[in-house]
Amino acid sequence: MSTWSILLCIAMVGVRGPAIPFDLDHPARVYKLPTELREVSALTDVDSHTVACLHDEAARLYHFDLRTGRVVATFPFDRPGDLEGLTRVGEEYFALRSDGLLYRLGLKSAGLVVRDTVRLTLPQGNLEGLGFDPVARILLVSPKGVLKGSPTSRDVRLVHGYDPMKERLIAEPVLRLSVEDLAAQARKAGFELPMRTTDKGRHVPALKLRLSSIAVDPHTGLYYLLSAVDRVLLVLDRSGELVHLHVLNERLSPKPEGITFLPDGDMLISTEGVDRAPAILRFARLTD
Repeated sequence: MSTWSILLCIAMVGVRGPAIPFDLDHPARVYKLPTELREVSALTDVDSHTVACLHDEAARLYHFDLRTGRVVATFPFDRPGDLEGLTRVGEEYFALRSDGLLYRLGLKSAGLVVRDTVRLTLPQGNLEGLGFDPVARILLVSPKGVLKGSPTSRDVRLVHGYDPMKERLIAEPVLRLSVEDLAAQARKAGFELPMRTTDKGRHVPALKLRLSSIAVDPHTGLYYLLSAVDRVLLVLDRSGELVHLHVLNERLSPKPEGITFLPDGDMLISTEGVDRAPAILRFARLTD
């Protein structure tokens, strides 16, 4: 789909937008990952039948074939570290360490090579989410950490942009979100929120939004964000308004850490192995 087509789709999205084109309670297929990917922290599409995955504690890229359900190649690129984010831009990969070290990687005949690294200095720590925005042609960084300070500051969630061509952070955040405001939008729209029980036995909303991954739907241009700690999938329009909020099934996705889209528009969510095998859930695109 061309950039102009994506922008046309965006223009047609209202504050809530259309229902998202996925049945989030019924994945079309579940791929079990090997135990070495028990802490799978991120994934990105490679082509129509291959995805690349990262392990949380290893600077190693795994190519996973969706046709055979097997890892077909492994590419180490650095010493072990807390690798959390991964995305592909053309023939290059970008991998993000939680302390802000961003790797620019290229595949050659000899394997995966580090072409460059840069340190992203952001007001939050614990950087996890990394995606590519095909509309703005920038990397998206969604920190799991939150701003320090007052309750108002801790309510804020920021998504930052990095221009891979100019090799610099974008001065203003791409998205500035309020957890309280998003919870209010979700309640008004009738979306289920994660809940917790207080010491006095009251059931109250417990939306945390500690962002673990981000991707852009190539068919609509909408932002899809994961929060692993409360198993929430958040869908936003280009202005940051809520389109959809879904609490993922704990049995299917106990710790959703990665999200990406295939060229045909199907959505993939990776989940770490908590008391079962790690997995990739494939959600077939129903309609736009």
